[in-house]
Amino acid sequence: MNERMFLIILLFVSAAGILFLALFGWKRRRTVSAARAFSALMVSVALYCAGYAIEISSDTLHCMLVGSRIEYLGISFLPAFWLLLALYFCGAAARISRLFMILLFVIPVLTVVIVFCDGLLHLHYRTAVASLSGPFPTLSFTRGPWYWVHIVFSNAAILTGNALFLSMVFRSARHFRIQATVMFLGSLLPWSALVVHLTGVVPWRLDPVPFALAISGPLYAFGLFRYRLFDLVPIVRSTLVENLQDGVLVFNHDWRLMDLNRAAMPLLSVSRQEAVGESRDWILADYPGLLSTIVEGGGIVEESGSDPSGSRLVAKVSVAFVEGGWRKDAGFLVLVHDISDLKKAEADLRDSEEKFRLLFEAAPDPILLMDDSCRFIDCNSAAVRMFGVVSRGNILHRSPAYFSPEYQPDGMQSTEKSEKVMRQAFVEGSVLTEWVFRHRDGSHAIVDMSIAIVSIKGVKVQLMHLRDISEKKHVEQKLREISLIDELTGLNNRRGFMTLALQQIKIADRLAQGMTLLYADLDDLKIINDTYGHNAGDQALKDAAAVLKSSLRASDILARIGGDEFVGLILESGGETEQAVRTRVLENLNAHNLQGIRKYRLSLSFGTARYEVTEPCSMEELLERADRDMYRNKLEKKASLSG
Repeated sequence: MNERMFLIILLFVSAAGILFLALFGWKRRRTVSAARAFSALMVSVALYCAGYAIEISSDTLHCMLVGSRIEYLGISFLPAFWLLLALYFCGAAARISRLFMILLFVIPVLTVVIVFCDGLLHLHYRTAVASLSGPFPTLSFTRGPWYWVHIVFSNAAILTGNALFLSMVFRSARHFRIQATVMFLGSLLPWSALVVHLTGVVPWRLDPVPFALAISGPLYAFGLFRYRLFDLVPIVRSTLVENLQDGVLVFNHDWRLMDLNRAAMPLLSVSRQEAVGESRDWILADYPGLLSTIVEGGGIVEESGSDPSGSRLVAKVSVAFVEGGWRKDAGFLVLVHDISDLKKAEADLRDSEEKFRLLFEAAPDPILLMDDSCRFIDCNSAAVRMFGVVSRGNILHRSPAYFSPEYQPDGMQSTEKSEKVMRQAFVEGSVLTEWVFRHRDGSHAIVDMSIAIVSIKGVKVQLMHLRDISEKKHVEQKLREISLIDELTGLNNRRGFMTLALQQIKIADRLAQGMTLLYADLDDLKIINDTYGHNAGDQALKDAAAVLKSSLRASDILARIGGDEFVGLILESGGETEQAVRTRVLENLNAHNLQGIRKYRLSLSFGTARYEVTEPCSMEELLERADRDMYRNKLEKKASLSG
C-alpha cells in the first residue's frame, strides 16, 4: 500500500468514526444542552476529513476543487461550533444572546459562499493549480484576502475555546478535573496542526489539520465514554438546584460527595473543591446532629456547628435514593430545608401577643388562626394572596378542607386528614406536615404547614403557618423521574409502578371499588431481535406500549416491568370492566397490524387478576396471579397454532 492510499483510507475511516460520535451526541440532545453543538462540531470534522480524502485522491484540478469545497462545508463552521461547545462546557451557555449566535455564523456562511463562487470572485484562492512536486498530485494555491479573514476568525474562535477549557482545568473540582484536562489536550492538537500548516513546512503541501482532528477523536471518545463528558450533573445543578434556597448535597453510592449548591456551602468544614470526592462523615464533621439525621434517613435537626461564631442550623432533612441505569445504585440526594424562620416565628408568637400581631401582619408567608372547631377566625394578607380570594372575609369561618382538593397526595380525604392533624396539634402542642391547597384559579400549591397551639388573651387557638414549597417539590419530582420512568417506552418502570400502585390500592379501598390488573407479554420478541435486529425489537416494545397506552385511560397506571412484560392497573369505575379492557386492547392491536408499517405482526399474550376490596391482597400476590393467567393464555395460543 503506497502513502497516498494509506492517507485516503485513514481519512475516510476517521470521518466514519467521527460521524459515530456525532450520532452518539445527537441521541442525547433532549437531555443534554450541549449535545447539538457537539454533534454539529463532529459533522463539520467529518466533512473536513472526507473532503480532504477526495482532494488527495484526485488527479485533476477540477476534482481537487470539488473535494476542497466539501472540506469548506466543514472547515467554515468548525471554529463556531468549537466555541459554542466550549461555552456550554464551561456553563456560560445561558449568557449566549441571539445576536451573538447570528454574528458567530456570519463569517462561516460568507466563507462557504465565497469558496463555492471562487471561480468568479478569486477572493479565497487567487490561483489554484494541481502540483506535481510530491509523490502524488496535490492542490497548490495562492491565498486571497478572504482566506486571511477566515484564518483570523478560526484562530480567534479556537483559541478562545481553548482558553475556556484551560480555565475549567483550574476551576473544576478535583473529581471533574480530568474531564476538563482531556478536552483541553484534545483542543491543542488541531490548533497546533493549523499553525504548522500556515508555516508551510509540511512536505508535499499536505494539510495536517484533518489528521490532527482524527487523532483528537479518540480523546473525545475517551472523555465521553470514560468520564461521561455530558453527564446530567452539571445541567441539573445549574438549572434546577444551584439557585434553590434549600441546601442540596449529592452523594454517590459510597457516600462520597459528588456535588452541592451554594446554599449547602455553610455546612462544610472545607471549600467546595476540597470537599468534592470526600466522605460524608468527614465533610459534615462540624454538624454531628445533621450527620446523624442523614444516617437515619431524614428528619428535623436543630444544632449549632462546632464553630462558636457559626449560625444555628434548624432544618428539615430529606434523603432520597437515586437509582442509576440498569438498576445500579447511583447515589443519594440530601435536601436540607431551612425551617429556622418558621421555628423562630412560632417561638416569638408564643412569647408575646404584641410580637405576634406585628409578625402576623408583616409576615411574607401566609399565617392563619383557627378555633377549636377548625374554622379560620383570622388571617394575614399573604393568606389572601395565596388562596386568590378578594378579601379576608372570603376565608373566615371556612375550614382548611374548603380550600383543598378532595384528596391529599397520600390518598386521605382532605376533610379527614385536616381533622386528624388538628387533633394531633392539640395533643402534642404543635405539628409540621405537608399540605396541598387549591387556588381559586384551580392551580395547586404545596406547602409546609406548621400548626402550633398559642394563647391569645387567654384563649387557646391554632396558629397555622404556611410556606410554599411547590418549587422544591417540582425539583424533587424532576430528579425522581430519573429512577421511576422506563427510558425506552416512556412508561413507568417497576419501581414507579409499585409506588403508584400502592397509592391506587388505598384509593380503591377508600372508594370500595374493585380493580383489574392487566398483565401483557410481547410474543416472539427474541425472534424479532434475531430476524430484524435489536432496533426492530426496541421498536416492537415501543409499539406495544403505544397500543396499551391508547387502550387504557389516563387515570390508569401503565408500566413496563420487565424486558417484554407490561402491566396495567385499572380502577373499575364508570363501566370499565375486565372484558371491556381486553376488547379494547385487541381492537387497537388489530388496528396497528392492519397498518402494515412493520415487517412483523405484533402479538400480545394477556392475563388478568381482580383486586376485591372485600378480599384484599398485596400487589405482589396480584402480579403473581395475573402472570399465571397470562402464561395460560400463551400456552393456549401456542396449542391452537400447532393444532
